[in-house]
Amino acid sequence: MRDDGTPQGLLVAVVGPSGAGKDTLIRLAFESLGDQPRIELARRTITRPPDGETEDHDSLDADAFANVEAAGGFCLTWRAHGLAYGLPLAIEKRVRAGQIVVANLSRRSLADAAARFGRIAVVEITAPRSVLVERIAARGRESADEIGRRLARQVGLDIPARCESSLTIDNSGPPRPNADALGNHLLRLAASAQRLD
Repeated sequence: MRDDGTPQGLLVAVVGPSGAGKDTLIRLAFESLGDQPRIELARRTITRPPDGETEDHDSLDADAFANVEAAGGFCLTWRAHGLAYGLPLAIEKRVRAGQIVVANLSRRSLADAAARFGRIAVVEITAPRSVLVERIAARGRESADEIGRRLARQVGLDIPARCESSLTIDNSGPPRPNADALGNHLLRLAASAQRLD
């Protein structure tokens, strides 16, 4: 518990390459978690219209996103693959109020997240390149050349020094066991944060 009596919150950054299955594992983990009032999922804002196949997110065009960003409406923003992503300022308030907030982030944004939130944990979702190619191709949004360029841009994982914990999940097989591993890890993080209170 902090000096002001509020519980310790934590941002759980779920990261990994395109096609690793981050959205799928997050969705399945939250379906299995049921009612866990201390664990919640961050709803991102993206400059991409909802398509029904990826995460449920708020959508803004590039100009509107830039306006919200300039006005300080996001606690964290990043750019990747021609899109802008942001976590609304309310997410930071939820973490500061003691919530365990799970967010799908870019690996490049981890240092900024650690600086902004103070307490973060990292979950890296991985899969072999052949699996990534197959999954990205199945989306039908990119040509083989575009997929190759996307995967060539992939960056390594640099865990911030202020990271509370890190976990790597190989999601090359069926998603359910991996989603269960993610859900169990979130429960452990919530229990650990509770002990700090």
